[in-house]
Amino acid sequence: MNIIILGPREPDPLTKGCAIEKLTWGLAKNLTKLGYDVTVISTCDKPRVRYTIDDVNVICVSSPITSSRFYLREMPQFSLKALKTVSGYLTEKDVIIHSTYFYNLMLFPPLDKIPLVVTEIEHYPRIPEYLYHKPFISATRIAKWELDSLARIEIAQATLPRASAIVFISNYQKQMALRKLKLIRHKSIVIPNAVDKDFYRPIKADELREKLANGADLVLLFVGRLTPHKGFHILIKSIGNLEPGYRNKLRLVVVGPKAPGFRTTSLSFNDPYMQYMQYINYLIHKYDLYNNVIFVGQVNEEEMPLYYNAVDVLVHPSFVEAFGLVLIEAMACGKPVLVFDIPPMNEIIDNGISGLLIKPSLESLTETLRIITDDAKALRAMGLKARNIVEMKYSWQVILRKYLIFYKKLK
Repeated sequence: MNIIILGPREPDPLTKGCAIEKLTWGLAKNLTKLGYDVTVISTCDKPRVRYTIDDVNVICVSSPITSSRFYLREMPQFSLKALKTVSGYLTEKDVIIHSTYFYNLMLFPPLDKIPLVVTEIEHYPRIPEYLYHKPFISATRIAKWELDSLARIEIAQATLPRASAIVFISNYQKQMALRKLKLIRHKSIVIPNAVDKDFYRPIKADELREKLANGADLVLLFVGRLTPHKGFHILIKSIGNLEPGYRNKLRLVVVGPKAPGFRTTSLSFNDPYMQYMQYINYLIHKYDLYNNVIFVGQVNEEEMPLYYNAVDVLVHPSFVEAFGLVLIEAMACGKPVLVFDIPPMNEIIDNGISGLLIKPSLESLTETLRIITDDAKALRAMGLKARNIVEMKYSWQVILRKYLIFYKKLK
C-alpha cells in the first residue's frame, strides 16, 4: 500500500511540536516502520524540495503558513501544488491519500478511484473559541472573528464532502462538526490522537524538579498558548485565592508562547492578546504570585518529557479543545491531569483514576488545589494508572492499528 500524506507543515516534531505535525510525522514514520511506502507532501522553510527523514520521503511544495488568514493565499497555493504532485500517483494501484488538514483539499476534485481521507484536527470554527476572548477584544474584532468563522465553515462545507472518509479525533468534535456541517454521518469515524510512548515516558528529572520547585511541595504544570479559552487566568486566580499556607507550598510552571497561533514573538501594544497578558500580569501582581509562577516560554519538543517528569500534575483548565494532546503526553510520562469536566477532556480522563475531572469554575479549581496539596500520594497513584491507560488506548501502536483497519476497509 502506498500512502500519500498531505501535511501542511514540515513534519519535524522536535522543533515544531503541534498536533498537525505530530499526526503527520507519527503516521508517516510508523507506517514506514511496518514496510509501507509513505510520501509526505509538505511545506518547508529550508531550500530543499525532496529529502528523506527516517526513510520517509518528503516532497516540499511551498513555503510555510505564516498568517491567520492562511486559507486566502497560502493554503490554496499549497493545495494546487499538492494536487499537481499527487496526480503522478493517481494511476498507481493500491494508493491512499490522507490529508491531515481539510484546508489541504481546497482545490482538489473528488477522486473516483483513489480513497481520499481527512483527519480533522481543528475545533474552530465549529466550537468558537472567541466566545471566551470577548473581555479582551473589541466589538469590531468580534465581528471580524465571526465572519472568519463563517468563511471557514463554508470552506469546510465545500471541501470535506470530497473526502471518501473523515476522521475526527474526539466524539465531541465529530458531534459539533456534524451539527454545523452537512456531512454524511456514515463517512465519519473517530480515531483519537496518539502519543509516542517511548519518547514521552517516565524518566529521571530530579535536577530540573529541584530547580523548578525551589522548595515547594507541589509543582503544577500548564502547557499551551496563553489565550483566554485555555483558562490560564482561572488557574492564576485559583492560586491567588488559596490561603498563604497552601500557596507557599506550590509552584506553577508555564510552558508555551505568550501568544497564539502564528505570532509567537512580536505583538503590538493594542493586540488583544497583549491585553490578555497585561491582565495576567495584573493578576500576578494583585495576588503577589511572583514566587509562585515560573514562565519558561516555548520549549523544544525534545525537552518536553523532562518538564512533564519534573512536575506532579498537569493542570489544563481549558474551555475549548478538539482533543487535548498535552493530556496524553503528560499521562504517558506517568503524570495525572487536572481538567474541567467538559468534552472532550472527559473522554480522555477517568476521574480519580488517570486524573481529576472538576466542575468548570474558579471555586472548584481552588478547592481541588487545596486537596491535592494535602494528598500528593493520590497524584502519584493516578500517574501510574495514567501511563497504563496511554499504553492501552493512545500509543501509536494502538492508534496505527486503528488506521490500518480503517485504510483496508476503504480499498
